[in-house]
Amino acid sequence: MTMQSDSGTKARLLAAARVQFALHGGKEATVRDICAQAGANVAAVNYHFGGKEKLFMAVLMAFLDEAQAKYPVHMGLGPDASPQERLKAYIRSLLYRLMGDGDPVNERLGQLLSAEFIEPSEHFEIVTERHVAPHHEALLGILRELLPDAEGRTIHLCAAGVVGHCLLFDNAKQVIRTLYPEIALEKLGVELVADFVFRYAQAGISRMGEPT
Repeated sequence: MTMQSDSGTKARLLAAARVQFALHGGKEATVRDICAQAGANVAAVNYHFGGKEKLFMAVLMAFLDEAQAKYPVHMGLGPDASPQERLKAYIRSLLYRLMGDGDPVNERLGQLLSAEFIEPSEHFEIVTERHVAPHHEALLGILRELLPDAEGRTIHLCAAGVVGHCLLFDNAKQVIRTLYPEIALEKLGVELVADFVFRYAQAGISRMGEPT
């Protein structure tokens, strides 16, 4: 009975934290509000997660687990897909994972995740090891196939360019809405933006493969 109760409390805390962090951010959300929404004692966060910061990371990992299941890196491509096809699938997957599925809570969690890429929290390495590093290795593998003769630094710079473009459309969302509303991500749609980022990246990657 106690184990079931503990499990139920932990699940309620995670669900409540998901909403509170989406509403207020990782720093402004309070343990008191999370526990009040979950119907739990304020000590429950420390007991189940080891503190608010680790609870925040647990929320991001749950968000990424769900997003990865829905939008895997390969996006359903078969084993014979070309590296170009896999690069476009990677970009589509990343944009969908950042933008969410229209759910405002998911959209906000995607923004919080993007912010962690720029200014990581103390425990973000947990998320990096479980999600970011494996996905990045997949991208590096694709780029090595596209640029078989390139040195490692070039491959990593190309990977940074691909990911950076995707993060730009998400992180600079409000600025883009204000200055260039016609190219706002939600107006163009993920598919159109993914196609643009892919074609832009492909042109740059091809250029990097040419002799200087």
